Amino acid sequence: MSVSKALGLGSAVIFISGCQSWQFRDIEGLPPTASIPQESEPGKVDVWYFDGISGTTVDTLTSSPAYPDSPDEITELTELENLQNRANNYGTLIRGFIEAPQTGEYTFYVAGDDETQFWLSASETPDSVSQIATTGRATPIRDYNRYTSQTSPAIYLEAGSRYYFELRHKEGGWDDHFSVAWEGPGISRQVISGDHLYSWAQRLPTTDQELTAEDAYEMGYRVGFFDAEQGLAFTPGYPVLDGDGDGLYDNWEVLYGLNPADPTDANSDQDDDLLSALDEFWSATDPTNPDTDGDGIPDGYEFAYGLDPRDPTDASVDLDGDGYSVLEEYLAGTDPTNPDDSPVQETQYTAGFIGQYFQGTSFDDFLYTQKDPSIQFDWGSGSPSSQVPNNQFSIRWQGWFVPPHTDGTRSYQLTTRTDDGVRLLVNGKPVIDQWKNQSATSYSHELSLEPEERVAITMEYYEGGWDASAAFTVTDQQTGTELSASNVIESLDLSTTPEVSTLEDGISDIYKLRYGLPLLQPSADMVLNNEGVTVWDAYQSGLHPYTLETVSEPDAPATEPAPTEPAVSTVTLRWSAPGTRVDGSSISLSEISHYEINYGQSPDNLDQEVRADSTATEYTLEGLVEGTWYFTIRVIDTEGLTSQASDIVEFVVQ
Repeated sequence: MSVSKALGLGSAVIFISGCQSWQFRDIEGLPPTASIPQESEPGKVDVWYFDGISGTTVDTLTSSPAYPDSPDEITELTELENLQNRANNYGTLIRGFIEAPQTGEYTFYVAGDDETQFWLSASETPDSVSQIATTGRATPIRDYNRYTSQTSPAIYLEAGSRYYFELRHKEGGWDDHFSVAWEGPGISRQVISGDHLYSWAQRLPTTDQELTAEDAYEMGYRVGFFDAEQGLAFTPGYPVLDGDGDGLYDNWEVLYGLNPADPTDANSDQDDDLLSALDEFWSATDPTNPDTDGDGIPDGYEFAYGLDPRDPTDASVDLDGDGYSVLEEYLAGTDPTNPDDSPVQETQYTAGFIGQYFQGTSFDDFLYTQKDPSIQFDWGSGSPSSQVPNNQFSIRWQGWFVPPHTDGTRSYQLTTRTDDGVRLLVNGKPVIDQWKNQSATSYSHELSLEPEERVAITMEYYEGGWDASAAFTVTDQQTGTELSASNVIESLDLSTTPEVSTLEDGISDIYKLRYGLPLLQPSADMVLNNEGVTVWDAYQSGLHPYTLETVSEPDAPATEPAPTEPAVSTVTLRWSAPGTRVDGSSISLSEISHYEINYGQSPDNLDQEVRADSTATEYTLEGLVEGTWYFTIRVIDTEGLTSQASDIVEFVVQ
């Protein structure tokens, strides 16, 4: 059996578990069907007892999971009174009909031990049943005058009409009893006798003709399957009661906190999952849980796209073949059935610059790209790596400066110190241009920024001959503090593949960074190879713009190869957290952001850097090659202020 539902998100077909194709064969050889309730019988009412419930108030009965469908004992009474002690810690429910002997106004009285309530409807249906009298607490037997709440207002009843009622009673300990009396036209106050009582019976469905034995048997099995699937309490009557005619079984409504006397709640959406209670009823989902199968996708979303809201495994399905699962498409807000509507990968940033390394002083031959946490290099007469010549090389560092202040306008000084040439660009515009051979020389530029006003920083450098060094620093002009690059400079994470293009020229920033191109300079028409292929054509064809080699795996950027020297040792550094600042004021642990450890194989060139968490007091460095290593540590607080470096310590790896 299937049910098709239309939603705002589309349409879908849901298969209801437990609804089976059934063929009649030999009904005589099959087990008996569920019992069909008898017609309402005069002169008696059924009494349902619920045992093992402590407390003396009726709400402890009505809040019990067993109430009202799973009584422990059912007996009969021929009047609305029971004066016999039965037990302790139980509750009582009586449902039935009262028929007035004459038309007029009637007053009802209730007594009981412990709390006893009397509820009456304005008709024979439970739809309008309401409490009209209660003891509130225990009373003596037939003592109807102890509390004013024991007496109902005058209620108009018509002769010959039946009115649905309920008696709810709770017993805690010691004596237990209950009784309901009335008085009205021609009746003095007296306990309501069986002459005016009728037993409660569940209503049969309205049909043009009676069900055949075969139809009744099939429907009985269908209801049984449904109840078992939903985990509903057993109901001895068939068909199940739908008192308000809203299409929801009453026992299902009670189970999920709905009102079996309110037909409008079939359209409610308790859990905001875009499915009405009626949809949830037929889908066998939980109307109080927006994600019945716990797969991270709301039931209504699964329903709309033809998935099973009770099957957690379908969250990993790729419906449109675009490489993204249904869960990923849901989280991204894209259509899981449209391959042209795929999630856009969020741009990820990491601390530091992206460095592009070239042979030649004018970015002539691209060598590799690598992440540089900061620009603090002194290569002496050497070079950055074995791939780079000792002279005649160039580097382009690119990143974003994120000012750390939170209010007002603040000035920052950007300083370069290089041997030889340097250019510094802010948002693509040159602010320092000293492209010439020179000994180590410093140049500065000041800029004022608002909080979170990110600016693009590009530092271009070349080495002509002899010594080589390059440094970049940022100083907060208000405090005079040099800021750590790892705190205020960020760049794209090369391990991701977002299609963001800062210039919006159709070439992704990731491609530019990986393959030696400037982010903020037009490069589509550049030709960087001997075949005359433009950068644009190379990008569109998945080729390296310099070598024209296929770059079919863009997740693996061209980077400097790992050193070939074997790692032979580890070093563990230990320190104590500072208690005071340089000026003598105290500093708490909560004010420490992190520690920076700089190290290298020359005390004048600590060119490697790692960060340690603010709570750390030791750090282990692995893979140190043979030789002497030098280490310092600095403290960075939550405001970005950096301490002076510690004294250099050394260790010989053998």
